[in-house]
Amino acid sequence: MIQVSIGMCEEHILSLQCKGHAGYAESGKDLVCAGVSSILFGALNALDEMENGNVDLRVTNSKISIRVKEDSEHIQLLLKMILIQLKTVQESYQEYIEIKKMEVQP
Repeated sequence: MIQVSIGMCEEHILSLQCKGHAGYAESGKDLVCAGVSSILFGALNALDEMENGNVDLRVTNSKISIRVKEDSEHIQLLLKMILIQLKTVQESYQEYIEIKKMEVQP
């Protein structure tokens, strides 16, 4: 299962972490993983290009992490877009992706 953790402070997204494998199909044919990867890597590219170091972006073999260092309306818009897209995938494939929100301190 893909596990997405969203760190929130009031209505602001301060962090996003995604790890795991959907298990919908064999590796290379898993459309849930492909969809989530497309959402996240497109967003990582946009954040990297547009936000000039105001976010910490990390990608490893097993995890993608986004952490806000200096918040802005643009960053919140992009992060909320990611969350909406991930929720859209979750609506169709609930048993393969879990999204949890938690309150964190800024």
